[in-house]
Amino acid sequence: MKRTIVAMGMALGAAGCVSTTHETVTVSCTDYIGRPISERIAALGPPQATYRINPTEIGYVFDTKETAFVGGHTYYTVNYMVGADKHRTPIRPVTTRCRGFVVQAPSAATPVSQRIIVDVL
Repeated sequence: MKRTIVAMGMALGAAGCVSTTHETVTVSCTDYIGRPISERIAALGPPQATYRINPTEIGYVFDTKETAFVGGHTYYTVNYMVGADKHRTPIRPVTTRCRGFVVQAPSAATPVSQRIIVDVL
């Protein structure tokens, strides 16, 4: 009886560690906040437009759209009469669209590598 209770407790504890099928793998636009704009320029190329929002902030317009396919993870179901069945989660596209970034730049002489992203457009 104790073994059954311990086994059920371990199974329930391990069940909380399994990832869900609806997790997004791609990085959202807000995850770039706090990073230098030079990383985004290196990844996306030059911006389509830049404009001064106020004396300390500059807006960079990129208008990018990234699509990643997520899913296809293996999971098992158990039928105690037959055995375990292996399944895969459906594959679906996840699209992330970033229109631009707001960057902290106290002066026009601030190098691009020191301009930090503070908000997303």
